[in-house]
Amino acid sequence: MKILFLGETYRADAQTWIQGIERESGVKIDTDEIKTINNRAVRALQALFFIFRLLYGRFFGPKYDIVLAERNTSYGFFSLFTNAKIKVVAQQGISDVFPETGIPGFYKKILQRAVYTRVDLIHAWGHAMVPAMLKSGANPNNIMVLAKGLDLSKYTFINQLAENPVPLKAIVTRSLEKDYQHWNIIDAVAILKSKGIFLEVNIVGGGSLLGMLQQRAKDKEVSELINFLGRIPNEELPKLLTQCPLYLSVPISEGVSSSLFEAMASGCFPIVTDLPGNRAFIHPKQNGDLVPVNNAEALANAIEKFLENPNQYEKAIIQNRKLIDDNVDRGKNMKIFWEKYQELLKSKI
Repeated sequence: MKILFLGETYRADAQTWIQGIERESGVKIDTDEIKTINNRAVRALQALFFIFRLLYGRFFGPKYDIVLAERNTSYGFFSLFTNAKIKVVAQQGISDVFPETGIPGFYKKILQRAVYTRVDLIHAWGHAMVPAMLKSGANPNNIMVLAKGLDLSKYTFINQLAENPVPLKAIVTRSLEKDYQHWNIIDAVAILKSKGIFLEVNIVGGGSLLGMLQQRAKDKEVSELINFLGRIPNEELPKLLTQCPLYLSVPISEGVSSSLFEAMASGCFPIVTDLPGNRAFIHPKQNGDLVPVNNAEALANAIEKFLENPNQYEKAIIQNRKLIDDNVDRGKNMKIFWEKYQELLKSKI
């Protein structure tokens, strides 16, 4: 048995998928990816060279039984050039066509349709992802709706809302890229500071906007409240989560977020943007809160509202952990995935 993974292996989501299938299958998974470079022209050349390498491997390289690929408009498309018997692609966002307009939207829609009409299985980590798949021509029978899951043995639930007073600390665990709009979090911290509320925020992760965000914090005079921790080993994240009663995430697009699951498993109160992927798990002002996209003032107001009486959310935060235990257990979910992959392989014999 040989399995190939195509995607950015440094990402926690990718590691979850790789490690889960390795554990279930007993197979060491090969990986391949393109080194991330911001220059668009260089990326295009890298993509062409990557396709060439895959085509060469198709005829002269190892024969794979399964290829797993993240994001249908990039590595999912690349998977079509492999020699694998079974091609499995995971959509990462509510749709992987982003932006939906202009030349990028035009060609990404073509790539997405090419992938969804040719692969054997499409992973939707949540139901909110399915409409975009169907719109792109995916066969409903080829769609599997189930979260990757978390290694819950690593995530300890701590009821920080029982502390008196509740620590004025929040955590952000999304990469420092435009889609995640961290500047709104910095602006919200500044608004709170003007009201005498000094919320400390730990921002975990790296990205191209680090310099801009650091300058933003300086300009807003909240540098002392914003801690840029950079990328950290995955095993260090659970401890950081249990030190912050608030989890903040304000992207403009969202599929199903493992970061949100990690926060819910750890006892954080999530305040996230009002998007379909988040609505599936968060009930406003109950087990978390939803705020409009690109609205720092609304985010500041939601944080302030939470801080007025955090204890009222204790019961719902405890229920969050139960929801995660029931639906996002990596051991259970990966076993289901592996059984499905084997079923598809048998159908090819």
